[in-house]
Amino acid sequence: MQYSVAVRNAKNDAIEATIGASPILKIYSGTKPTNCAASPTGTVLATINLPSDWLGASASGVKSMLGTWSDASADATGVAGHYRI
Repeated sequence: MQYSVAVRNAKNDAIEATIGASPILKIYSGTKPTNCAASPTGTVLATINLPSDWLGASASGVKSMLGTWSDASADATGVAGHYRI
């Protein structure tokens, strides 16, 4: 299935709107869970509080990060395997 740019932009913006403002990004070690309803696996390597306006408006079917996405001190060491917002 192929989507027009307008449909991709709408889908991208709907995902951000559904997640809402100021989400938390967690980066985990280990293999990704089988689906989003399954519990995360591995160890939390980093917890990042994203800015309230964390993504720009979708353009040409692409979203861009806004603000600062950083973690001043990692929660643990390891190799990133998956993430959740």
